Amino acid sequence: MADNKLPVCPLMSAGATTDMMCVQERCAWYLAGTKKCAVYAMGYNAILSASASQKK
Repeated sequence: MADNKLPVCPLMSAGATTDMMCVQERCAWYLAGTKKCAVYAMGYNAILSASASQKK
């Protein structure tokens, strides 16, 4: 059974038949200071921005 705590890489998983695990510090897109993927952070910020603009 897969451990749901392991982060999935959105870039390596795109188009794959199985989810690819994040390699964290070995990835150029990994933000060590926040321990998050830069792709995840950009998507999350875009959702927050879209949500805020809809409330205006």
